[in-house]
Amino acid sequence: MEPGTYIPTKYLPILIALAFSTIFGVVGLFINKILAPKKFNPVKFISYESGNLPSGDTRSRFFIGFFLLAILFVVFDVEVIFLYPWALAFDLISLEGFLAMIIFISLILVGYIYEIFIGALKWHKK
Repeated sequence: MEPGTYIPTKYLPILIALAFSTIFGVVGLFINKILAPKKFNPVKFISYESGNLPSGDTRSRFFIGFFLLAILFVVFDVEVIFLYPWALAFDLISLEGFLAMIIFISLILVGYIYEIFIGALKWHKK
């Protein structure tokens, strides 16, 4: 095989899909720019709050407890994702795998205790 003559045919479906998706996206944006109505309506620029009329300033602070609870949910969700395959292969793993999971669960427990310590599970403002 001479240098410069190699054509990677294995990647041809990926290149076709990439080209199709790029063309589809650009054509869709172009058609939208041409056919979309261009009427200005001030109602469109009002912030949407689940069907309710906006109340208060949009730059007001929100309770950080929601963010901390979301982080806590993600941490325990990731823990379950790692525990499931470990539980399925429990009879096949050695003592090393068991100890690794004990260390992992201990680290998650330390994070949970920290969340309790900083008050992430309390629903009142300080």
